[in-house]
Amino acid sequence: MNVAQEEKEKGGVRASGWFLTGMIVLCAVLRFCLFPPISLAEAAYVFLVPLLLVDWSSASKRRVFLLGWLSAFLFWTASLIWLRHVTVAGTLGLSGILAVFFGIWLVAFAKLIRPSGRWWISLAAASLWVVLEWVRSWIFWGFPWNPVSVSQWNRPAVLSLVSVTGGWGLSFLLVWLNVALAEWLVRPFTEWKRKGFLPFARRVPLMVVLPLGILMVSAGWFFFTINDREPSQPIRVGFVQPYLSMKWDREQVSANLDTLWEETLAVGDDEPDLILWPESSTPLPIVGNDGLRIGVERLATRIGAPILMGNMAFYREDEYYENGVFYVDPEDGLAEEYYAKRELVPFGEFIPFRQFLPFLETVVPIGLDCRPGDRPVLFPFPVEGQTNEQIGALVCYEDVFPGLARSTAAAGADWLFVATNNVWYGEEAGAYQHAVHAVLRAVETRRPILRSGNGGWSGWIDEWGRVRSVVENEEGTIYFRGGEVIPVERELRFAGYQTPFVRWGDWFVGLSAVVLLASIIRLLSTRQNNQPQ
Repeated sequence: MNVAQEEKEKGGVRASGWFLTGMIVLCAVLRFCLFPPISLAEAAYVFLVPLLLVDWSSASKRRVFLLGWLSAFLFWTASLIWLRHVTVAGTLGLSGILAVFFGIWLVAFAKLIRPSGRWWISLAAASLWVVLEWVRSWIFWGFPWNPVSVSQWNRPAVLSLVSVTGGWGLSFLLVWLNVALAEWLVRPFTEWKRKGFLPFARRVPLMVVLPLGILMVSAGWFFFTINDREPSQPIRVGFVQPYLSMKWDREQVSANLDTLWEETLAVGDDEPDLILWPESSTPLPIVGNDGLRIGVERLATRIGAPILMGNMAFYREDEYYENGVFYVDPEDGLAEEYYAKRELVPFGEFIPFRQFLPFLETVVPIGLDCRPGDRPVLFPFPVEGQTNEQIGALVCYEDVFPGLARSTAAAGADWLFVATNNVWYGEEAGAYQHAVHAVLRAVETRRPILRSGNGGWSGWIDEWGRVRSVVENEEGTIYFRGGEVIPVERELRFAGYQTPFVRWGDWFVGLSAVVLLASIIRLLSTRQNNQPQ
């Protein structure tokens, strides 16, 4: 057996310690570049390649897992560094847990999928990646932050296919391309000296061409349809950013309310059709405090526009809160029905297993737990001459969960509103990373999304995933106290339209699981046939 055949059978390039270290770091750096603050979308085509070029045949499964975990840990720690403003230990702990998923993926690829040498290894590897991303979206209450698909948030042409597959389909294509590209490059690495790279460059394998072709079809679909737009009449929406950092300080209640009122009145002078307030916009709950309710109702009447706001409901007798979105009409006052947040933050809005682990109350002193909601709620959206426009609400990091936006669109929402508060994480990449998830939600549902942040990111995203406007001050930063009235519109062609993703949900995850299961069965069958009789 010659050297080239031997390397092909093993799969990868033999790595020295320094080379392997460099590949671990390079993979982490490339993956970090996918998301804000850098957002280099094209890095998604190669971010896995450095580690996939390595020959792992002589490494134990434990070593492969640990090195994969280390690369992912570096990525997650750098990506979530803004979380240190809340908890350094939590940042490191969360990064370590999230890194486990990549460690599992790498060891499965290196020790099970690649050694099979079959043509379908890139499909099996991509399917496993999708299944692991899906598991990460619900296990331990779920943290589907920065999936690979979100890396394309600033490439709306590439995003078109997610209205059919959800973000899962885009993650699948990008990982498929990475694996196929690495498998193609392995042979030239071992034969360059004998034949040169050019002969191999002329024979690009089908498994590399196919995902690129699908992405090009998605882009073609975008450019073909975007030119035939049917925009609605613009609606003037006022975004208010009070930038309150000490919201729950009892001594600051009056000052915080004054700030909120001043900024709202300033935005109201520009005659908006609707005012948006961020998550938990007032330092007191709107339900459970009659004085505050009356004050907000009078403010809406004075401005002459409804206020759609993130706020709290407090039920003293039952001893629980609800974090939600509320609607105040200038004539009818506070609407009785409101949206209660369905996906609560563990250790932020509730203490898991509080009744079984009472000592956690001393570690995380959050007082009463929030109670989760159980359904989407729609509010009237003010469109002149129409009474049936509706907007559905999400609170804070609920917009990183595809299923919540999907269920809200399925309930009949024409628009989506996200009330959030990222002020706890400093003026770094946290708010930007959070906001770009909403880009995928907009395309998946074909619904424009309006986001209102306490200190930023506020703005709107259209149905194509294009960030149409961001609220910024004169210095060009999103982090400021103030507001702005922005005309927004929606595509009339999508009125009442439910995308395949909204109708069928996570069907692509199921398809990936079937492909993965079929690959495992085929692999086990091949190994059994190769056993000596």
